[in-house]
Amino acid sequence: EAMATIWNNFPGEYEVGLRSRYQATNDNWKQDASAFTTRLNLTSRFDLDDEQQWQILLQPNLVMVHDDNFNSIADYNQYSRIPDPDGVSLTQGYVKYDNNNNWLITAGRQILSHDNERQLGGSEFWQTPQSFDAISLDYNDQINWHIQYSYSNKVHRIFGPDAERYLPKSDPRYDYLKERPVSEWGEHDLNGHFFNVTYKTENNLKLSTYLYLIDNRDFDAVSNQTIGVRLSDEFKPGQFKYRYGAEFAWQQDAYDNPNEYNAWFNLIEASVQYRSHIFQLGQETMSHDQEIGFKTPYGSNHKFQGWADIFASYSGQKGLRDTYVSYRGRHKKLRWRAVWHNFSLYGNSLNLGQELDIELAYRYTRKWEFKLVYSQFESEMAQQTEYKAANFDFSTWFISAAYNI
Repeated sequence: EAMATIWNNFPGEYEVGLRSRYQATNDNWKQDASAFTTRLNLTSRFDLDDEQQWQILLQPNLVMVHDDNFNSIADYNQYSRIPDPDGVSLTQGYVKYDNNNNWLITAGRQILSHDNERQLGGSEFWQTPQSFDAISLDYNDQINWHIQYSYSNKVHRIFGPDAERYLPKSDPRYDYLKERPVSEWGEHDLNGHFFNVTYKTENNLKLSTYLYLIDNRDFDAVSNQTIGVRLSDEFKPGQFKYRYGAEFAWQQDAYDNPNEYNAWFNLIEASVQYRSHIFQLGQETMSHDQEIGFKTPYGSNHKFQGWADIFASYSGQKGLRDTYVSYRGRHKKLRWRAVWHNFSLYGNSLNLGQELDIELAYRYTRKWEFKLVYSQFESEMAQQTEYKAANFDFSTWFISAAYNI
């Protein structure tokens, strides 16, 4: 009680987040891995005026590693990859102005999230989220229009601040590779513009269009411009609720990208819900051109194309089609989900493999949640080179306990 009294006497508002997770892999390509990690963050909010228009937010993030038999990228080794490095970082630290009339201006380090996070998101699954040094303008009338624009000059990636340009001597590649591959860096300098406009009707029809102009000054090969449109709707004529969504985006090289390409992305999905049971069917396609595929390096990639992360490339796909079927349900505090994927190459439809993902979650209270997840990928290939990891069977499971995350 004394500690609570002292805590409450500090100016501002505070929230603690905690997530411990044990993950193990059975990897027929790399060496099997196991990772036991804990994420701890503290979110502090301070009002600077009586009208609560000006606010400062700080959110440091600490990741502790208790079992390090895994390749965290920052600490590179022969084990299977689980990108949860230990260390301290600042996930968010910004000043925000709210004019109390639908407009927000945010300046500083922040998580950027648009639509379903396929193109832009915080990758909150990993213990170190992705955030941006940016200035953002946000207009939301809470009825029809939501307009978002952000300019960013740096992205802080899931590999953490210790994934620096120059390799430490402990890295097994140090003798022949002094610099870390740029795709593994924890930070990239940007000249990035992220623009998203969403219009929602009174009947829940939602139309979004977006434009991303990204000059990655450290990684020229992912500099591009992307324009897209997303449509979703839902209706409930009786006991069943129906939803559908469609998205199309076009991407091409830009700025100092040494490669010339034009690639597209599309998504089609539909679902039906009866009470707390939801069945969904969908297909996501990423095309390629000149063996260069559509890229989503700033999206929450773990959420898509299977939780085994066989195809979660942050530097670009090489043409992939993912056809999936899912079922979700819940009963009181218990939730479950199962997803089956079939992966094939774009262009020649060569079958790469199938994946089954299963999740069981128990929300003990509003803030406490326990989760058990299993994912198994079965390869259909042995020698294809587009996705080398897809030549091998792979499975992973994890159990986690989270408070306020």
